[in-house]
Amino acid sequence: MQTDPSKIFPPIPEGFSLPFYYGSANAIWVYYKVSPEKVAPYLNDIALDPALFDGQALVLLHFQRYTGFLNFGLSVVNEVQLNIVAYPTALAAQAPAISFADYLAGGETTKTLGVYRLYVPADNPFAVKAGNELFNEPTFQTTFTYAVPDVNDPAVKSWTVTTNDPADATKSIFTLTIDANPPGLTLSAMSPIMQYTRDPKGRVFAYEWNVFGAMQSAQLDCGPVLAFGESTHPMRAAMRGLLDGVPAAGMQTFETPPVGTSTRGYLIPEP
Repeated sequence: MQTDPSKIFPPIPEGFSLPFYYGSANAIWVYYKVSPEKVAPYLNDIALDPALFDGQALVLLHFQRYTGFLNFGLSVVNEVQLNIVAYPTALAAQAPAISFADYLAGGETTKTLGVYRLYVPADNPFAVKAGNELFNEPTFQTTFTYAVPDVNDPAVKSWTVTTNDPADATKSIFTLTIDANPPGLTLSAMSPIMQYTRDPKGRVFAYEWNVFGAMQSAQLDCGPVLAFGESTHPMRAAMRGLLDGVPAAGMQTFETPPVGTSTRGYLIPEP
């Protein structure tokens, strides 16, 4: 018997509509293998279990910059997400025990394994509000400093992303620096990406992010570690407890293809 949709889909808050269409996106996902004991405290009061790969849990650090077209203007957002790769306890029977390499390649087609949000800093107040009210994300507003690969600046060969303290931008939460083209970088079909959050009643809330295109993915042999700043924000403490000294184990990137170009001009000879 099918279920009343009002028991599955919460009402959409006033002032919002779904789906939200991204105009463009440029993003990186960096994965870290840690012991299951490290992530356990973040899952002990929600019906999620950590996904394990060769006995290790995965922490995912994600940075995205994106645009959205609105009827009154253009929304520009920079955002970071700190996640644990997990699956609903109720769906354990369909959570596949696949390899990390298969996971990066997009082999988890059941979409049971998803990413559970711990912290979501963003620099756009509307995105902060939408993330919290539409998706129960633990968002907060702050600023970022970054230099990332871009089709308009091919000289940039690495991702460098700093998340600043929301109260004092002279202090940082963390800095990520990672090569944009590591050995073994190949195409992967990761989308859609399952997302998990906690609703106000402590229940698991689920939704998908659909990325319309292939990603570039690579496993990393002892990748770089994060640098932590002097911020006193709790996100820094959580990240340091989870990731201090932990090398990156894998990464993925995505960039929206250009929709047009302006090319070099030239002079017309005089008659």
